[in-house]
Amino acid sequence: MLRTDALAILPLSAGSSSAFATEPAPSPVDRAIAARDAGDDPGAIALLEAEVRARPGDATALRLLGTTYAFAGRFDAAIATLRQARAVAPADRDIALALARVYLWAGRVDDASVTVAEIEAADPANVELPSLRASIVAARRDRLTPGGRTTISVSQTVADVAFDRGGGATWSESSIALALPASSRTTLTGSVERESRQDVVDTRISLRADVRLGPSSSGYLSVAATPNEDFRERWSVRAGGETGLSPNVSGTLDLRYLDYAGTAVVGLEPGVRLHASDERWSLAIKSIQLWNDGHRSGWSARSDVDAGRGFRFFVGGATYPDTEAGITRRTRSAFAGVIIDVGENITLRATYEHDRRAQSYKRDAGILSASIRF
Repeated sequence: MLRTDALAILPLSAGSSSAFATEPAPSPVDRAIAARDAGDDPGAIALLEAEVRARPGDATALRLLGTTYAFAGRFDAAIATLRQARAVAPADRDIALALARVYLWAGRVDDASVTVAEIEAADPANVELPSLRASIVAARRDRLTPGGRTTISVSQTVADVAFDRGGGATWSESSIALALPASSRTTLTGSVERESRQDVVDTRISLRADVRLGPSSSGYLSVAATPNEDFRERWSVRAGGETGLSPNVSGTLDLRYLDYAGTAVVGLEPGVRLHASDERWSLAIKSIQLWNDGHRSGWSARSDVDAGRGFRFFVGGATYPDTEAGITRRTRSAFAGVIIDVGENITLRATYEHDRRAQSYKRDAGILSASIRF
């Protein structure tokens, strides 16, 4: 967190021009600024709180108190104080900018976006807007992908399966993943997935590295293995990434190699993602190319919409060649779901999937998952 303030600090009161004049005593605000510059946030807060009690209509004191609360990690108090300052001085752009920054620091991306839009409507040439908009876009992307914080994710899938040959079954899958930031740009994620199909169980272990290469570019590398596999691959390697081509268009590429007993599968998935500049909506389309004793192809599409207030919705479909137990068949699928941010640290996801695997089975599945960040 950069210790920056939206409003330039007013100069200290000038002393008398006489060499023999007595310098005036520093004001409480001056003393608070000095304390904050020295790293004494508690001392600065005490001085500013006293000043605000004495002069509740002083917008500058309120702004300084709010930003100092933020520097001390007291985001709720910071937001409440800066909103009070904005009510006192609604036309003060610097207070609004400070509020937008604190919303971002607190993880309240939607509130930051609304505040930035209000500033832009009143002052479209404000020099702080480009960096704030870039921070909002990065924050929205970080909510969708692992990064920056330790995260534990758990998921449970229950599927109703109807076989083409007759009869049916209930399949289930449980997974747990731990994402750890290895650096400011790299996140390592280890996961274990256990899928049960009647009396057959496969346990897949994977390790993935996600790397942010630039403001609009990222990449990943993943390796996985399934000891004593029955229907999943023995081992696999996946890699890919995304890069910005324009403010509203990104290119994507995914590669994979899967090894099954007696056969190997190579996949290539080039794609394009259209998105709003603030990432409130996106549409991703991929071409799916697969080689396994011949070439097969397919496609997939997914649309995401950020509805605000912590709610995101997604829907998509695909027709593609899919391999299980070394056998590749045409599969058609459709899915829809919702992602809910419960506060700053918890995200819930609910998904419905419908799959139709040619000459094999039909599957309807419900998936519930939760992620907790530390």
